[in-house]
Amino acid sequence: MFQIHIYTVSGKLVKIIDLAETNDIQIGKNITDYAWDGTDDYGDKLANGVYLYKVVSRMKNTDIKLESAKENESLDKYFDKGWGKMYIMR
Repeated sequence: MFQIHIYTVSGKLVKIIDLAETNDIQIGKNITDYAWDGTDDYGDKLANGVYLYKVVSRMKNTDIKLESAKENESLDKYFDKGWGKMYIMR
């Protein structure tokens, strides 16, 4: 399982993007052609503003945590304790 969960700043889950369903997951760096259209799970456009996201991955019933590592220091600017922040502006 490899998902991205998108939340409002108040903590409401508005979208789950399941990248495994796109059949575009590989072992190693996951660079995909998937492009999110900025809609929630019901297909409605999300309002402009700040949203939080969390990458959730699991292999054989074991959670894989996104944590800082010396070889992944370039990820530190995108995540804080496993959470990322993004802005929607149209």
